Amino acid sequence: MRPIQKEAMGSIVRRRLLVSIATVALLLVSLGAGTASAGGGQHATFTKWVTTWPDMAGVVGGSVGDGQFAGTVIDSVSGPTTTLITAIYHFEGSRHDFTARIHAEWTGLHATITGVVTDGWGSGKLVTGIFDQVTCEHDGGSSVCWTGYLDIGRIPGG
Repeated sequence: MRPIQKEAMGSIVRRRLLVSIATVALLLVSLGAGTASAGGGQHATFTKWVTTWPDMAGVVGGSVGDGQFAGTVIDSVSGPTTTLITAIYHFEGSRHDFTARIHAEWTGLHATITGVVTDGWGSGKLVTGIFDQVTCEHDGGSSVCWTGYLDIGRIPGG
């Protein structure tokens, strides 16, 4: 790759990283500006794995009830120590269904999540959560998976 092309690619990666960081920062400011009327929130759990990149499948539980997880990574920017991910998560539980657009900041085996419910149960509510990398059994074998939760409508620290 020529130096000019290399510089242009570096500029694009930096720009995407800054946009992702700004989006996460805006979500965090929004979370801090919430009111007590947002309530205690709901806790939806998930275990997910990659099927064919960028698609994911898995299982859900918690407040949504037992069910299926589906997701798609729509953007991923890797930095020296942290990867920023934007994805769509679909929770199809026995009690509730919803779709959320999330932003994850992933360092090592752990990630923090912020986002918003875009459709279904809790539509318009903010979400926060985490996921951790684990090994799990699914589809007759074991693989790298991620297990975590989303708190829907809960104010952090509230």
